[in-house]
Amino acid sequence: MPNPSRRVFLGAAPAGVAWAQGAASRPGPNDRVNLAVVGIRGRGKDHIRNFAKIPHARVDTLCDVDERLWPEAAELAEQATGQRPRFQGDLRRVLDDKSIDAVSLALPNHWHALACVWACQAGKDVYLEKPGSHNLWEGRKTVEAANKYNRIVQIGTQYRSRPGIRAAMDFLHAGKLGKLYMVRAVVFRPRERLERRAEAPAPNGVAYDLWLGPAPWRPFNPGRFHYNWHWFWDTGNGETGNNGPHAMDLARWALHKYEHPARIQSMGGLDGWDSFQETPNSQISVLEYAGGERVQLEVRNLYTNAEDGVGEGLFFYGSEGWMRTNYGSWATFFGRKHEPGPAGAPEPRPLPEPHFENFLHAVRTRNRDLLHARIEEGHLTSAMCHLANIAYRTRRTLVFQSDREEFPGDAEANSYLRRRYRYPYVMPDPV
Repeated sequence: MPNPSRRVFLGAAPAGVAWAQGAASRPGPNDRVNLAVVGIRGRGKDHIRNFAKIPHARVDTLCDVDERLWPEAAELAEQATGQRPRFQGDLRRVLDDKSIDAVSLALPNHWHALACVWACQAGKDVYLEKPGSHNLWEGRKTVEAANKYNRIVQIGTQYRSRPGIRAAMDFLHAGKLGKLYMVRAVVFRPRERLERRAEAPAPNGVAYDLWLGPAPWRPFNPGRFHYNWHWFWDTGNGETGNNGPHAMDLARWALHKYEHPARIQSMGGLDGWDSFQETPNSQISVLEYAGGERVQLEVRNLYTNAEDGVGEGLFFYGSEGWMRTNYGSWATFFGRKHEPGPAGAPEPRPLPEPHFENFLHAVRTRNRDLLHARIEEGHLTSAMCHLANIAYRTRRTLVFQSDREEFPGDAEANSYLRRRYRYPYVMPDPV
């Protein structure tokens, strides 16, 4: 059972009730944006470094349920900004803070959508790490919240802001490969076997009930905690939902698809060894649109070769030729003999990354149309990963109705579209 004293400490009332009554002040084009970074262990450190380098951003507050991480993050932020940040252990207290203009969310997947919706209700703009949701239904809620509260919400598919990738997309959209009919994406990232661990008390300084948030209650297990939450269905979406969104996003962008796939297949398994994780370590998914275009995603977490030198990246296939990209460069080939065509050389990864700058520019101008990856894009991309995982879990080909966002007449598949939320961490409906 949950620790009752911690439940009292965190408060029993659902967050967000009073937030919708008013919005935080909106930064103007000459104002500094006061930011809170929520989630500071992994990708959150990149958020701190990036925002610290943007002149009109101020990293004011860092938030994490694990207080053991605070000293290192404080040192990192102070070195990057020259100022010592404030700290908070509870996201809800950050959202209560009227001085915070925007939140940058680098939380576990099961928290992404709920934190985003709460932030929109509180009048905060949001930089949201991918995937934008833990399940498809709550992804739609993030879109509804951003629109209802007129918030700037950028999804963290940062390759959309890389000049080289944008040049490759311009090439594809100009029809220079002919008609695109298929995109193949690979995520080959070898990982080690996850050792089985025994349940144990949560470490001192970890607000475990708050970390679980909307996920079902289960005793603390160190094998399910930092980063390893990716490999359990309650909190993560496997590698398909971890690094898969970057690939799925570029595939959908290249194909100009602004609806969901109509037919989905996925197969795989936990191959090679006995591991503690639930999600597959190898998975092949095929998603077909109503127009016949197909996206393939192959995930391999075991030791493996690259494909044509690409360990993580995409292959785009058109009627006249094909393109490969490993996110850092791209090249094209034409005809039966694969004659080399235009290419893009590798480019440095600057700090700050242009995706963070793009977000801040949209925040300061109050123009959502300037965003390179609006939350609507994030929802469609994240949904591709969710649909692939549902097909994997049901072990059969699925038919999806895009406008209704459901599997017609398929109760089993539809049961994976949303989750039961654990009070008080409940996704509101309506938002």
